[in-house]
Amino acid sequence: MADRELRSLKRRDLLQMLLAQCEETERLQNELDKRTVELENLQEAYERLKDKLNIKDERLNQKDSKIAELEDFIEEIQSSKVIELEEAGSIAEAALRLNGIFETAQRCAEQYLTNVRRISQNAPDREDEIIMPDRLAVPEQRIASGQRISYESGWGPVSRRKKLHG
Repeated sequence: MADRELRSLKRRDLLQMLLAQCEETERLQNELDKRTVELENLQEAYERLKDKLNIKDERLNQKDSKIAELEDFIEEIQSSKVIELEEAGSIAEAALRLNGIFETAQRCAEQYLTNVRRISQNAPDREDEIIMPDRLAVPEQRIASGQRISYESGWGPVSRRKKLHG
């Protein structure tokens, strides 16, 4: 309203307008107070959520570092498995070679035993020259530290130790 219109109004109308303005101001002030309380509650909730998120972020960072460590560990294991598999191939090859060596040694041993049996069958009257399994390459005496020790008295590890070292 313009100044002229206000001057033309009566005192009663002006007081009613003033009273209406006061009521409106009071209503707006109450609404402002309510909104302020809601804002404070929202800010407190925001701060609580922010703290919780910070805690969760820290946990996630710890878990991420743990995951990174475990991934490194897995990579180590995988690389060692690859090395083991490569070595397993070379070990398998070595086992096959050893197998061949053992087969050859077995054939030689069988041939030797066959020859010993054949010789023993061809010469039965020369028993003292045939090598018997219970008398194979056993010396009658051994010299240890300048002493002669007969085999019959014992040449096992314990008796040998006693005879050699007192």
